[in-house]
Amino acid sequence: MWIRTICKADYSSVDRLLLQLHQVDVSGRPDLFSPADHYMSRDAFETLLENQNVFAFLAQERLEAVGCCFVSLLEKHGVKTAYIDLLVVDEKHRRQGIGRALFREIQKQARKLGAKNVELMVWSYNQTAVKAYESYGMTPQRSIYEARV
Repeated sequence: MWIRTICKADYSSVDRLLLQLHQVDVSGRPDLFSPADHYMSRDAFETLLENQNVFAFLAQERLEAVGCCFVSLLEKHGVKTAYIDLLVVDEKHRRQGIGRALFREIQKQARKLGAKNVELMVWSYNQTAVKAYESYGMTPQRSIYEARV
């Protein structure tokens, strides 16, 4: 397996992976997420890749895309933070160290860009992701509560 920067030609592979993540959200919160044919349009994907504050990696095994991530470099209160917007590993390739390898690559790039920490948000229904992130050494930072009306 190797990890490289995502390019515009990767749209179909990345869209396939992101749709798997979207299906977890549709199953977990059908009141907020609806089934979709694409996670994002090709134009939105290309615009994201052109954003100087975003870096994105693709994990490949042979010619198959097996994981990807999109990370935004943010500055809050004068501190740079690498915020993981999306991280997904192909369901057929989970528990093989791909997510951990992507996370290490994120940390390496974040350090290079001057970030002091890496953050993300995960839905409480996605316990598979919660356990993975905790195994990477991440710890809960805060909780968001809701009341339905």
